[in-house]
Amino acid sequence: MDGQQLFFLIAALVIAVMILIWALVGRSGGTGHHDAGHGHDDHGHDHGHGAHDHGHAAVEAPPAIIPTIGGAPDPTVAALSTADVDAQIAAQAAEAQASGKPRIAAAVGDPDDLRKIKGIGPKLNTLLGELGVARYDQIAAWTAADVAEIDPYLGTFKGRIDRDNWIEQAGFLARGDIAGFEAKFGKL
Repeated sequence: MDGQQLFFLIAALVIAVMILIWALVGRSGGTGHHDAGHGHDDHGHDHGHGAHDHGHAAVEAPPAIIPTIGGAPDPTVAALSTADVDAQIAAQAAEAQASGKPRIAAAVGDPDDLRKIKGIGPKLNTLLGELGVARYDQIAAWTAADVAEIDPYLGTFKGRIDRDNWIEQAGFLARGDIAGFEAKFGKL
């Protein structure tokens, strides 16, 4: 079987599966919302369906939002546009910038000598201390979101967290694995 025949065979299988799914979804009446056999609508009214599930799986679909002419909008549903979400994120970022400190987990315990991490010298060590970063375990626990949060505060040192592998280095140091650290990053 050559590549072209294999391509057409796979394409035919994909189409067959799509038709099967379409047929199964079409059997459900296309409404997208079944009561899973409870016989009640969203307001608790009984419509005589009894406890039959009509052979369908008991899958609850989210209720459809249906606007009514002249009706009031549902106060429990807040319509957020992408612009609204972007504005909220920008406001949170501005708030963090205004406070002068990134929103990251605080250091708990006595500070470590962060200068043992390759790439952190005296100036960067001082800057990190001012930002509330003082421990190996704190840096080792950073996520990509934490790195994105703190990186803008590093000024001319921006990008050093990833470039110098701070998180991995801090992990070795937080565990006290000096041999592992030195094997990967050189002598302390």
